Amino acid sequence: MTKKDSIPSYVTHPRYGDRPVISSDEVPACAIESAHWRYSSLNYFAETAIFADTSKQNFAIYPRKIYVDIEEMCDVCCRPFIFFAQEQKHWFEELGFWIDAHCTRCIECRKKDQGVRFMHKRYQKLITLKARTPPQNRELKQIAIELYKLGYIRDKNKLNIDIES
Repeated sequence: MTKKDSIPSYVTHPRYGDRPVISSDEVPACAIESAHWRYSSLNYFAETAIFADTSKQNFAIYPRKIYVDIEEMCDVCCRPFIFFAQEQKHWFEELGFWIDAHCTRCIECRKKDQGVRFMHKRYQKLITLKARTPPQNRELKQIAIELYKLGYIRDKNKLNIDIES
């Protein structure tokens, strides 16, 4: 239902760690569960509650009045992680994500996805250059090999990049 009694081993977040971050705000469970429609169905840590600034949120009908550390399971690696209250505050008040957005991947899997997206962008930029320098050709070949190993490039012929020209 709500607060976890025993704390499992969570994926470590570089900024917040791997344990709930206790706040100085004391908020009763009933106030937390009425603060957002999803809270009653999640495993959360009541002692981590922090108040939200709803004027900065992007919501359709209901704002999120309170953030709490939420226990989640990564859709990619299937390890438990915490979606931290401070992280939610950043997502919803600074980055402008929709208030009903849900974190489905741990920080490690999100970072891996960002790295792959960066490689894709760099690959696209390099592959479209008409005149590449030798260092650009080497970089392109390295990126192509990595994307091939990861399964994003399936055609081995795309790895035959002339690194001498």
